[in-house]
Amino acid sequence: MTSDEIKQLDEQNVMKTYARFDVVIERGEGATLYSPEGREYTDFTSGIGVNSIGYGNKKWADAVYAQAMKLQHISNLFYSEPYVKLARELMSRTGMKKIFFSNAGGEANEGMIKLARKYSFDKYGRGRSTIISLEQSFHGRTITTLAATGQ
Repeated sequence: MTSDEIKQLDEQNVMKTYARFDVVIERGEGATLYSPEGREYTDFTSGIGVNSIGYGNKKWADAVYAQAMKLQHISNLFYSEPYVKLARELMSRTGMKKIFFSNAGGEANEGMIKLARKYSFDKYGRGRSTIISLEQSFHGRTITTLAATGQ
């Protein structure tokens, strides 16, 4: 498909809940992204803060493939080896005592708001539940994180 065809399908089928750049991406290699027409872009966005390992990383793709062939997703209602090994590795690298996993930034921020309120209530009691956020900020698309967004 061409960039124009992709944008037309998007216009017809996707709700406009946020602004986009006028760029269509078909594939990536390293830090370079390519449009369907072959135009090159250097990616500095890191998936809205998700990762920045680049595109077409064979070592990463092989590891994902190997894990997906065993177990690609499982509810957090069950225990699994990759989950606890990742938690241990994150704790060793960050010095944290426990790890909180979430599915997206909004959920992570909402979880942290809940944890901060619980900590404050447990330590100081009622009356300390206000969360302060910045103007022109973005904290996610959940109801709680939208309430904390500063515009």
